[in-house]
Amino acid sequence: METTGGEAPVCRYTDESILNKYAAKLLHPLKSNGLHNLRMDDFAKAMDLSKATLYKYFQSRDEIIERLTALFVKYVVGSCSEVELVSGSSDAYIQSFQSTFSQTLLIANYGTEIFFKDLREIYPQHMASIDIAISERNARLRKFYERGMAEGYLNTLNATLLILEDELMFRHLLDPMYLMKNNLTLRGAIGDYYQIKKLQLFKPDIHASIDDTQMLDKIEYLVRKVTYGVA
Repeated sequence: METTGGEAPVCRYTDESILNKYAAKLLHPLKSNGLHNLRMDDFAKAMDLSKATLYKYFQSRDEIIERLTALFVKYVVGSCSEVELVSGSSDAYIQSFQSTFSQTLLIANYGTEIFFKDLREIYPQHMASIDIAISERNARLRKFYERGMAEGYLNTLNATLLILEDELMFRHLLDPMYLMKNNLTLRGAIGDYYQIKKLQLFKPDIHASIDDTQMLDKIEYLVRKVTYGVA
């Protein structure tokens, strides 16, 4: 038990932040291995816990997957809310584009075919919640693109196809076999695709004003996240 000042004691085994931290450790291994053959022993190993300690945090496999799904929806898919998709100026559109580019890559990274297939078969209700979250995010992203086109910051293109393009491209760029076959590196491919998207989306005068300093650092972070599952 832990206490914070005069507050009631908090048990680490029910602390939301700790539970989320351990559940999040599963995202990286599950993207490659899926769910079908994983037992509680495997979950304990991924979380770096003994099996006995794991059961102090989570009573069952179902409880772990439920929390993992909630984390996926909240942090991987992200809300892509109107607050995040700010508009009204070139800087606002640039920052929002950079943010959504990164988030879309993370969705593709963790939402692999093997993980989603297993989740759909074993926990269809949880997969449904992810599908809804992605669909709602894409709807807001589509409106964002269309608003930028109407306001004159973005080139006039099919917003639905822009979203589909990212989903398909990231699926390939995150595939080690595809990269090797085409003599590409993960870092180079993500960086080059980002440059392509900028040219595709922004009007020439807006494109010329984009400062990529922070985004290049973000790409480095994303490469480590994809490769090792950590920042």
